[in-house]
Amino acid sequence: MAAIEDLKNNEFFKGIPDSDIKVILPFCKKKSFDTGINICTHGVRGKEFFLLLDGRVELKIPTDKEYGLAVVFAKVGDAFGFSGLLEPHTYTSMARCVKRANVIAIEMDPFLDFIYNKNIKLGFSIMKNLALIIMNRLDTTLQNLRSVVSQVQISIP
Repeated sequence: MAAIEDLKNNEFFKGIPDSDIKVILPFCKKKSFDTGINICTHGVRGKEFFLLLDGRVELKIPTDKEYGLAVVFAKVGDAFGFSGLLEPHTYTSMARCVKRANVIAIEMDPFLDFIYNKNIKLGFSIMKNLALIIMNRLDTTLQNLRSVVSQVQISIP
């Protein structure tokens, strides 16, 4: 079972009091993924989201190439797979384990029911954190894409 410290050290629960984190623990379970495993699949309905305890996970967006485009590498303390928390509840990228990873998996449906219907104040705090994570992830993705695009020479006929 997950411990309060596991959640406190994650960006998703930043600033959330221990007393509120304690009520979230029943939704959490520890899991491990081996190198090469796809943890989330683009376009699939999200059943869980994840908090990275150790290891390395790359987030890829689909392209016309089989391997996709890696846009972000999740680091310890990052959350991923959280796009399933928002409508239409599907993963917007693929999360692939590139170094054996230990995570906390949080089941989406009961978690959403809890923060939307049973503890709205906590839900608001968590969704504020989610908005910040999304903005930071977008900024990182744009920076990475700028770097890639700047290396491509474009010739105008």
